[in-house]
Amino acid sequence: MKTVALIFGGPSPEHDVSLFSGKNIFQALTEAGVQTHCLGVTHSRQWKLIKGEELLETTFEKPIKLDDIGLKVELVNEDGKVFVVSSEAEEKLGPIDVAFPIIHGPYGEDGELAKILEDLPIPYVGSDHESCIICLDKELTKEAIKFTSIHQTPYLVCKDENPEYQDVVDKLGSPFFVKPARMGSSIGIHKVHNEDEYHKAVADARIHDSKLVMEKLVKAREVECAVLVKGDDIDVAGPAEIIPSHDFYSYEAKYIDPNGAEYKIPAAIDDDVAQKIRITAKEAFKHLKCKDYGRVDFFLTKDNQIIFNELNTHPGFTNISLFPQLWNNEGLVYKDLILHLLNKALQESSNESE
Repeated sequence: MKTVALIFGGPSPEHDVSLFSGKNIFQALTEAGVQTHCLGVTHSRQWKLIKGEELLETTFEKPIKLDDIGLKVELVNEDGKVFVVSSEAEEKLGPIDVAFPIIHGPYGEDGELAKILEDLPIPYVGSDHESCIICLDKELTKEAIKFTSIHQTPYLVCKDENPEYQDVVDKLGSPFFVKPARMGSSIGIHKVHNEDEYHKAVADARIHDSKLVMEKLVKAREVECAVLVKGDDIDVAGPAEIIPSHDFYSYEAKYIDPNGAEYKIPAAIDDDVAQKIRITAKEAFKHLKCKDYGRVDFFLTKDNQIIFNELNTHPGFTNISLFPQLWNNEGLVYKDLILHLLNKALQESSNESE
C-alpha cells in the first residue's frame, strides 16, 4: 500500500464523530504498516497536519481540539504529484498516493471535499462530488428516487417560509418529523406531536440548514444495509436492525447514550424479505451513481413493505458504526475493509489513466 492522506474533522456538528472515525481508520492503517498522514480540518476549515498519537487521544467524551495542535497545511500538486505542504515550517511531505476522506456532514458528504480532491487531482475513497451533493440533500435524494420503483415516505420541503402547523398535519398526519435537509447523524431532527413542539423543532432545525424536510411518520422497523463495490460487482451486507431505546434514533441514541440503541446483526427478517432489501439497496446505490461504498437505510413495515429512508456516502467508522460491523459479520474484518477501499480507489485511478 502506498502513502495515504487521512482527512477528518470538518466544520459540521458531526466533527467529533469524524475524529473518532479517523482514529479507528488510522489504527487499522498503522496495524497494516501503511504510511499515513493525518490531516484534520478545523471548524473554520483550516487544514492541520497532526501526529498520529494526537489523533489516538480523541474520545467522544473528550475530543481533541484541532485548533490547538499541528501545523497549518494544504495539499499542493507539484509536477503531477500531490504533497502536504506547510508554509509555517517550510515542510513538504509526500507524494500522497491516495486520500481517505472521512468527514461527515457538510464539507465532506456535500461534495465540497470530493471536488477539492478531484481538482488536484488525487485518487480518493468514496463517491464523487455530484453524487455526494445529491445524497446529503434529502430533497434532492427524494426527487431522484422518484424515478425508480423504490417506495419512500410522503414529505414536504420548506425553504423560505414555514407552513402552518395544521397544514403540515393535514398533509402528513401527526406525529411527523422535521429535519434539516442537509445534515447527518440525526442532528437537528425532531419528532413533532403538537404545535408547540413544531415551532421549537423548526427553530432548531433551521440552525443547521435554511432548507427543511418534513416527513410522515412510518410505523416500522429501522434496517440498514452496507454496500461495497468489489471489482465490477456491487455487494451488499445486511440488513441489520436498529432498535432505539429513545423515541427515535437520535444523535444522542447513536453516540451519547451507551444504551441508546440495540443492534441486531443480522436482523431477524425472513430470507426472501432480506434479499429484497439488499436488492433495493443496490438499486438505490446505482441510481444515485455512488461509488466504492455506502450505507442505505430503510423502514420495514409489518406487511414487509420496504421504504427507502436515505443513503449515506460517508458512513461512520467508529466502534459502534454499523457499516464496518455489517462487513465484519460477513468475514471482512475492519483492517481488510479499509485496505479494500484504498486499493479500489487506486485501481479506479489507474484504470482512468490508461
